[in-house]
Amino acid sequence: MAKVAVIGPAKDWQTESDVRTLCEAEAIKKDPKRLKAAQDFAKQKLAEMGKILSE
Repeated sequence: MAKVAVIGPAKDWQTESDVRTLCEAEAIKKDPKRLKAAQDFAKQKLAEMGKILSE
């Protein structure tokens, strides 16, 4: 995937979004129920994608 240079206010917005994402990930990691739910959901989505790829 090609990287696109981000400049000015768009870069600031992206950086802020990245920080929010990292903070949210840390909150999820600290909450066992939330982490398990996210992991279970990810496994389900991966299984669905595997079915699509094997068709």
